[in-house]
Amino acid sequence: MANDKTILKTSAGVEALLTLFRSETTLFPSNTAIVLEATAIPSAATGQFDAVYGRALKRYLDAAARTGIRYAGAPPLSGAQVMLAEIRVTPPRAMRTIGREIQGKGGTGTEWVARWTWDLAGIESIDGELLIQTAVDAITLPVPRR
Repeated sequence: MANDKTILKTSAGVEALLTLFRSETTLFPSNTAIVLEATAIPSAATGQFDAVYGRALKRYLDAAARTGIRYAGAPPLSGAQVMLAEIRVTPPRAMRTIGREIQGKGGTGTEWVARWTWDLAGIESIDGELLIQTAVDAITLPVPRR
């Protein structure tokens, strides 16, 4: 099955391209994982946040250089950590009870990505849908079959 892609909106006005796919990997005991990625689509809102983030990061790095990283305070949060944090994913029951979810948010500063990965160890076959939601939008995507 081809990757399933759709757009989800956040309450901050950021649109995220959702991509759901099955991945063969040696990172997990099962060698198979279901992966959902939410990639922010560049817009005026992401550009504004990136400008503010860039200035905050410069201040943080300057403080770390002057006083040492231990005393510089907490680094600023990236756009993915702030703007994509409201995305909630509810997988089918089998993926909640047996599969393991690993979630990460990050990016390059101007590229924001949130990623959820479920190891399918112990799951023979999987049916159902993932419910992906924010405060203002909700979408269901069917779990990709082999």
